[in-house]
Amino acid sequence: MNDKHKVEFIDNPNPIRRKVRVEQGVDPANLIRRADKQVQKLSGEFEEIFAATIPALGEAMETVRKSDGTDTDALAQVRRMLHDLRGQAGTFGYPLVSQVGDSACKFIDLSETVGPAETEVLGMHVDALKAISQAKIKGDGGPVGAELRGGLRKVILKYNEKKAG
Repeated sequence: MNDKHKVEFIDNPNPIRRKVRVEQGVDPANLIRRADKQVQKLSGEFEEIFAATIPALGEAMETVRKSDGTDTDALAQVRRMLHDLRGQAGTFGYPLVSQVGDSACKFIDLSETVGPAETEVLGMHVDALKAISQAKIKGDGGPVGAELRGGLRKVILKYNEKKAG
């Protein structure tokens, strides 16, 4: 057999096994209840994180706006904050925040370039998150949340029409 095609098997040690403690005879339902209690406890902390993130997100978005999207560092900072919010929000019972953040992240990711039009659409997402924070909207936001999601959807559809036409 040619050395070029030689196959080598490497044993991969499992370091997690050494770090994780397995309790025998533990009731999974009890573990789930404990985890749910912990998530509920941390959801209050998410409100604080969300409220603290909004000013920083607003500042970074303002930098993006002033540069018409050419400040790639500020845009990356906005994307990172949106990404973090969307992940945490869904975990802690704020699906509206997660949905708005997800929409904004996808918009950034799918935009070939970022200019004034893209900056405007992204800014509307950030403004929606500011409104959610100021009004302390929880959960899916009910009718207000549906209106916000619908408005952002319309903005993106209109943007896509202009881009295509």
